[in-house]
Amino acid sequence: MSKINSPEPLAGSFGHMREGLMLLVMAVLVFMIYSNILKAPFVFDDQQNIRDNPHVRLTELTFKGIKEKIVENPYNNRPVAHASFALNYYFHKYNVMGYHLVNILIHIMTGFFLYFFIKITLNITTLSTSCQQPTSGNPQFVTRDPHTGFSNHSLIAFFAVLIWLVHPIQTQSVAYIVQRMNSMAAMFYVLSFLLYAKARLTEKKEKKWVLLAGCVLAGILALGSKEIAATLPFFIFLYEWYFFQDLNRDWFKRHLLLFSGIVILFTIVAVVYMGAHPLERILSDYDKRSFTLTQRVLTEFRVVIYYISLLAFPLPSRLNLDHHFAVSSSLINPVTTIFSIVSVIGLIGLALYMAKRERLLSFCVLWFLGNLVIESSVIGLEIAFEHRTYLPSMLVSMMVATLVCRYVKQKRVILSLLCVVTLVFSYWTYERNKVWGSELSLWEDCIKKSPGKARPHYNLANVLTRQGNIDRAIKHYHKTVLIEHNHVRAHVNLGNSYLEKGNSSDAIKHYSDALLIDPDREGAHIGMGNVLLSLNRFSEALKHYSEVMRINPDSADAYYNMGCVFSQQNMRPKAIEYYSKAVTIDPSLAEAHNNLGYALMHEGKIVEGINHFREAVRLKPDFMEAQKNLKKALTIKEKAVEKTQTLRLKPPTGQRNPAYHYDQGNMYYKMGALESAIDEYEKALSIQPDILPVLNNLALVYVQKKDYAKAASVFGKMISIEPDKADNYYNMACMHALQNNINEAMSWLKKAIEKGYDKWDLIKTDGDLESIRKSSDYRELIQGH
Repeated sequence: MSKINSPEPLAGSFGHMREGLMLLVMAVLVFMIYSNILKAPFVFDDQQNIRDNPHVRLTELTFKGIKEKIVENPYNNRPVAHASFALNYYFHKYNVMGYHLVNILIHIMTGFFLYFFIKITLNITTLSTSCQQPTSGNPQFVTRDPHTGFSNHSLIAFFAVLIWLVHPIQTQSVAYIVQRMNSMAAMFYVLSFLLYAKARLTEKKEKKWVLLAGCVLAGILALGSKEIAATLPFFIFLYEWYFFQDLNRDWFKRHLLLFSGIVILFTIVAVVYMGAHPLERILSDYDKRSFTLTQRVLTEFRVVIYYISLLAFPLPSRLNLDHHFAVSSSLINPVTTIFSIVSVIGLIGLALYMAKRERLLSFCVLWFLGNLVIESSVIGLEIAFEHRTYLPSMLVSMMVATLVCRYVKQKRVILSLLCVVTLVFSYWTYERNKVWGSELSLWEDCIKKSPGKARPHYNLANVLTRQGNIDRAIKHYHKTVLIEHNHVRAHVNLGNSYLEKGNSSDAIKHYSDALLIDPDREGAHIGMGNVLLSLNRFSEALKHYSEVMRINPDSADAYYNMGCVFSQQNMRPKAIEYYSKAVTIDPSLAEAHNNLGYALMHEGKIVEGINHFREAVRLKPDFMEAQKNLKKALTIKEKAVEKTQTLRLKPPTGQRNPAYHYDQGNMYYKMGALESAIDEYEKALSIQPDILPVLNNLALVYVQKKDYAKAASVFGKMISIEPDKADNYYNMACMHALQNNINEAMSWLKKAIEKGYDKWDLIKTDGDLESIRKSSDYRELIQGH
């Protein structure tokens, strides 16, 4: 084959100005048609489980979420896209406009790269063809017009890209924030191709190697954005064979080793993404699907034909975020399955048949079908999503523009036709983007187009719940479980909704249904515990919260709700213990901080209570209950300080008075000044050693300081003074249990029971006794109670 030289640049500065103007038109038009999504909310990305877990945050887009996905999750394989979300979060937090602007810019940049890639590919095709035959004999292209500097290649590239950019089917890749992964992968994918083509055309070795390095880097970035880029090495090999090697079979045979290397590379990528056993991973994905691998493969042939129909006629009423595609159970059920299979195989056969004579069109067909293979074949993904056509449709636009320019002879007609298509598509895209304007409009649109699919009803119900429209939400949750009876999250959210309406019986029914489907569903146990708590069935509620702690020991909700149970029973030390654990696990739980502060305040720990009230108000500035509690606690503190100062100014008259030191100790205890409290209690005891209230408070201070040995010593002294009081023995059991002295703890607990201690609910739930619960003596002791 003759040597291919680099294509000539546009003639003169006027040509460059025209090209710059074309790129500007692309950018401005894209911004105009996507201007109505700038305030569109996060949808389908990260809030769909909001009712199942009332404390779900948008952690997908926070640095914590990024760290979990990139660093802590070894199976995460989209670090480039996630890094872009991290940067968005750094600059914009949850202001959606910043995320949408980045998505739109990525779409525009992809269009720019695609423009230059199509243009250079058309030049390569023309030059390679001219080596075989005279230019005048090639009906496919017309050479550049010397009078205007405007070539047909530029015209085809411009309209091909413009139509692709404004095509309504691309709205899902641009408006759907998380699909940046898809558009970024496509952007780096086409950039890699562009750099490869430029590297093959340059004669300077240094520049060639720089371009090839850029090609590899862009390919890595594409793969780091989404797995669809795994086809890149194969298509670069095919591009080389088609456009630089003239489909030479001898060249292909000589480079079979290289082709084998690409296959090996593809296998390595599959192993990295799917583990050492990709086949098992693929098959396991179908365990959570309502269709089998065979059904999906058969259905995807129909989906591919449907994608082609959407590309040809993308009326907004045909576009849908969540298509409901009936699966193909056999070649003839539905009968369109066999016709779709024949059509797809026919397209592949046609592309191969016309490869020598129409290699550009052949490559475009193979590009479209080949770039659908990963997401439209054996992997157990959802059946259909429009964003999957983003990369495959790129060269479909080039093919259409090329055919129009080939067969329509008059340039004015060509321009008119392509302008009409561009304007119609732009209007349809703008109209389609209105649906993305709110979660409500999006899911209502999905239900209108996929009424028999459970997910749109479920997600609309979640939106309605967040908007406070509980009655309408309940209707859509019911439709969800009517379509998909085992939809456990819908049952949980129905339970939550009925609980919010005060309908305990229906709430219990749906929580029970959820637990029958999934006995380890945390949200169902939390909800069931909540409804039982509202009915004052404390022991039953504790069982469900305990189940959550078994399933997930780091569940802040479980600890918070356990605290609520003990608080309602006026068991404030236990409530404080569980509230404290809740805020340790999740410091952002404002309700837990408020309740912890309330319990501390009523236990006399005013300063600690104030700190938690302040934190609750900081987390939720409109938290009225926390504001009232903070004001009340500050008032108590001020009065305590005034009283303490008054006592200091008026020392006791006459002999030393233990009551004075006892009062002083209590004041310090309430203020959180524990060392001063201990000092005053000891002064009181130095005057009269057997004052039980003083001893009791002194022991409690030592417990709060976690000085269990001294606390046990004080409780021991109380036992010697009051040997028949069961509570003292129980406290000693707790002291030893906290120090992991199992035998001593069991011994003291048995003595407490012998003395008449009968608070069995506390014995079973007290966190102080946690260390002894696994012992056989303990299990034997509580048997029957």
